Amino acid sequence: MSEDTTAAERTTVTTVSARPTIRVALPQGWARAVLSGIEAALLGWALVVVPTLIAYAAVASNQWLVSTTWEDAFHFASDLWGAALGAQVVSGEVSYRAVPLLFVLVLIGLTKLLLLQGRRFPAAAQWMAVPGFAVTALLLAGGIGTHVRVLGAFPLAIAIPLIAAAWEVARAPHSLELRLDMPQWLSSGVRLGWRASWVLAAYGGLFLLISVTQSWSRIRGIHELLLPTSTVDSTMITLAQVLFIPNAIVWALSWLAGPGFFMGSDALHSPASAPTMPIPAIPLFGATPVSAPGTWVILALVLFGVGVGVYLRLRKGSESLLDDLYQGLVSAVVIAALYMVCVLASAFVLGTGRLAYLGPRMSLSALCLFAEVALGIVLTVALSHPVSVAWARELVGAGKARVREHRHHEAIAGGVAPVELVPETPSEDVLDETAGDAVENSDGVDGVDAREDEVAENVADETQVAENSGDDAEAAQASEEEDAPSN
Repeated sequence: MSEDTTAAERTTVTTVSARPTIRVALPQGWARAVLSGIEAALLGWALVVVPTLIAYAAVASNQWLVSTTWEDAFHFASDLWGAALGAQVVSGEVSYRAVPLLFVLVLIGLTKLLLLQGRRFPAAAQWMAVPGFAVTALLLAGGIGTHVRVLGAFPLAIAIPLIAAAWEVARAPHSLELRLDMPQWLSSGVRLGWRASWVLAAYGGLFLLISVTQSWSRIRGIHELLLPTSTVDSTMITLAQVLFIPNAIVWALSWLAGPGFFMGSDALHSPASAPTMPIPAIPLFGATPVSAPGTWVILALVLFGVGVGVYLRLRKGSESLLDDLYQGLVSAVVIAALYMVCVLASAFVLGTGRLAYLGPRMSLSALCLFAEVALGIVLTVALSHPVSVAWARELVGAGKARVREHRHHEAIAGGVAPVELVPETPSEDVLDETAGDAVENSDGVDGVDAREDEVAENVADETQVAENSGDDAEAAQASEEEDAPSN
């Protein structure tokens, strides 16, 4: 009995907790976001196909298009959809690539607009629009198009909905579960760089407008070479070029930065070079500068950087000079990074040979743009910051002191002191007034009393000296009178 009790007491009960169950669940509202991505891809595809079919209907009677059918036009429109997403269109052995950046911006805005329907759901659900858009866009390009290389469209098919979803999530920061703890100068620099990039685009657009205005006759001449037979033809040609205006702005900024752009593999147009080589029959290319004004035009981007620096000091400036410099440099990096992305998408491939590449000099143009804008920002911030102004005043004061000391030593060496260094000897009246003021304003301090005693003793001594002088005078006079009768 005792043995059983002892065995029972020695029994140890071990409790094993249940293994944690990891549940993977999609956020609420994910289906709405996927549907928004699919709708955006379908609407974008329709924006390409419908105008293409309208253009085909307008020129179907042309004798050069007798063998072309509506089905061919439909497949060609899907090829254009793939080309708009960055894919190459291959016809025979010739490749073509031209991404209309304005259409890409339209797709981003359209996707962002459709994602507004999911704002009542958690912000994390908006990311599901990325697979919805990408899969639909690639299927439309590869399934209907006949000459497009679908893999080339993959980067933009991901980037377009990703940018739209990030934009929508950023508009609802209270729903974010992950917050990045960034320094103030870093977040302010990123925002400033983003806003300055749009201002820089307008800056380049103004230069492009000036170029188009000055080259209007050449543009009209190239347009007439395309032999438009109706208003519809002219409208379609113009609309197609409007979609490439952001591309032209990127090229214009590359020209302003100094490296320039290639209008063919053997024709580099820059402020220092203006070759007279044949150009593709695209009217907008008629705005290419035909002269080389010189590299001084890079000052335009330096002045833009100065404007950004002024805005930084007036609106975003801080008490720390380093923080302001960091903000300016971060904004310049953001501007250059966004520009580099646009450069990669703005280049053309219009055939083989010299038409195998048309566009800016990629890395060099981005590097020069960064250096010029950053230079303007840094100079403005460094020269206008209160800390720099205080340093400048101290340096000027020290310089003036050294100049005065140098002049003083020169005057001593020459034996003549300059007028401004000669000490002024106070007059007796000034001394008397000073002594009187000191006596009247005295507050009983021991030093003042001692001074009064000293003055009194001096007066007594002077009185005694005067009396002794008087006695000596009287004795001399008495002796003279005594000697007078004897004479």
